[in-house]
Amino acid sequence: MRTATRQTAVRETPVREVAETPRKQRLRKNAAMQNQMDLPKQILTVLHEDYGVDVQWVTDAVLGMPTPANRNKYEINAWEACTADMFGGILDGIFTRKGHKGEITYEGSVLMWRPMELTEEARAEERQAQMGAIEAQARMLKNGQLPGFSPGFEPDHPAAVSKNVMTRTTRPPMDIPKD
Repeated sequence: MRTATRQTAVRETPVREVAETPRKQRLRKNAAMQNQMDLPKQILTVLHEDYGVDVQWVTDAVLGMPTPANRNKYEINAWEACTADMFGGILDGIFTRKGHKGEITYEGSVLMWRPMELTEEARAEERQAQMGAIEAQARMLKNGQLPGFSPGFEPDHPAAVSKNVMTRTTRPPMDIPKD
């Protein structure tokens, strides 16, 4: 017994012309090779040089639960949430849909900004605190207050004094990449 084969009709008009398709662009190239939350270098340069602002991601939610205390630590230090329309619209469409209104959020974090001079002030403060901690350790070692030694240890004993030497090497400051 034979089954009838069905003839397919030839369509007279094409489904869609290629010329009608809007031109698409890839915004993230080599996506597997980079962190998805990194801002492109060109955008960071424009934000730093043209607008004088620093940006960073701040945790806003963990497993869908808001973390207002964490976000507040940043807001009291002059960080504010970025919106897509800020800075001439340079951030529009990168982490949200084009034309998005409201804060730029991604994977539970919010993109925040503040003036670069406040970031530089905070970095100087951090360097000063680090140097203070190093100097406190050096003073403690020079005075013989060595952690882990018993109270009977005499740092001014002649055998200890001859070996109680502290050398300090100076290294040039480490360059932190801005990209």
